[in-house]
Amino acid sequence: MAIEIKELHIKVTVSEASESDSNAFQKFNPMKINELKSEIVRDCTQKVLEKIKERQER
Repeated sequence: MAIEIKELHIKVTVSEASESDSNAFQKFNPMKINELKSEIVRDCTQKVLEKIKERQER
């Protein structure tokens, strides 16, 4: 069964970083970044599956 995503809402807040904030971003190593990406994908997948389940229950 194929899944078609018709809408995707992404909310982002962008602000200028001070010097101390920019140092915080440099502390992430590549492994941590990959973990964060995996977590985002897992969360998105879970939400898509929940929506599919809701539609099937109707």
